[in-house]
Amino acid sequence: MFRIGIIGGGLTGLTAAYRLVKKGFPVVVFEEDSEPGGLASSFDLRTSSLERFYHHIFTSDLHLLDLCRELGLEDLMGWYEPKNAIYTDNHLYPFTSPMDLLRFSPISFISRIRTGLLTLTSRFIKDYKHLESQTARDWLIRKAGRDSYHKVWEPLLVSKFDRDADLVSATWIWNKFKLRGASRAKNISREMLGYMKGGFARLVDRLVKEISEAGGIIRTNCRISGIRRLEDSRLALDGFPEGAFGRVLFTGSPQQLAALDSPLPAKYRESLAALKAKGNICMVLELDRSLSPYYWITVAQQDIPFVLVIEHTNLVGLDGYGSHVVYLSRYADHQDDIFMKNDRDIESIFLDGLSRIFPGFSREWVKRTRLSRVFYAQPVITRHYSRLLPTLKTPMDSLYFASMAQIYPEDRGMNYAVRLGLAAADEIMKEL
Repeated sequence: MFRIGIIGGGLTGLTAAYRLVKKGFPVVVFEEDSEPGGLASSFDLRTSSLERFYHHIFTSDLHLLDLCRELGLEDLMGWYEPKNAIYTDNHLYPFTSPMDLLRFSPISFISRIRTGLLTLTSRFIKDYKHLESQTARDWLIRKAGRDSYHKVWEPLLVSKFDRDADLVSATWIWNKFKLRGASRAKNISREMLGYMKGGFARLVDRLVKEISEAGGIIRTNCRISGIRRLEDSRLALDGFPEGAFGRVLFTGSPQQLAALDSPLPAKYRESLAALKAKGNICMVLELDRSLSPYYWITVAQQDIPFVLVIEHTNLVGLDGYGSHVVYLSRYADHQDDIFMKNDRDIESIFLDGLSRIFPGFSREWVKRTRLSRVFYAQPVITRHYSRLLPTLKTPMDSLYFASMAQIYPEDRGMNYAVRLGLAAADEIMKEL
């Protein structure tokens, strides 16, 4: 039977490997980091694990919930009602319920009504094709008004996509509205978010265990630098001299696949390299006290060096953590100066920004910090993105490709990583 190689041990790669080994296919997963999980990888914090980058799920994340059920983890999923806020004009405003929006004084009352109607009706849009030709900027101005756009949405788009903010498709922001609306399906004034008790490391660990027990192999600290075709049509992986593979699935970013040493056609490489993505810097703070009553604070003010303040323990409680846990998240181009700074300098910049939002904040509250950064965290969804979308099968025989850039029109998330991993495994098995 063909042996299958999977490059990348994130949730997409692990899900694909799990599906394949359960069907009897020999699989080897290659992960260049010291542990699998990708953007869902974790570190130990007291008696729990905590993701390096913030995570929660929605009630509509059925692919992930089905996988948890299959793995016997369903009872570990807890559901919580968050309290959210938005920071703008040097002020923190509650931003959880429709009533909070109606009271949101930085924009006119008419703009509040238009914004509420836009977010409410977006969940009922089924055919997004007419949105593909529009930018998020133009669509938001037309639907919610200039007041709402310039005060709320423009700062957020710039914070997430910086120099590419005006290129982002209306499809991207529509999907955000739709996703949050789905989490309120039973009660428009009440949103529910899910988090796994003990952290999503328990999902990653269970997948690793199931893959290993079924005969699959997971190689960490193993970087694959190239793919070569052998005379017998099998594929050899540079960085792994122990035999060849009948099929290979690559689960990194389009840019990483384009840079891989392989016989992929030049035109295909160019199309991959042309896709844009933003990096992310995420700092986890362990504090001796809470910052606010809010779980999720959207920072709609461009002079603050991060776009999100997420107080994780305000959602799930303190049990197992021993501290109040806060994420500060910043998106940026790879060429941005902040990616060139060392961890200590970024920590200082972020803490200065936190002091501006919370004037009473003291660095003495900080017990520990941990900084993580990744170059390919957020695909830039431009207009007519469906025309740019890479397929699961590449032009190179026996090589498949599955990345977060291919879950369009949805945005990145664990649910869609699972869905994509299952789809990739099914595509490979269909061929075999």
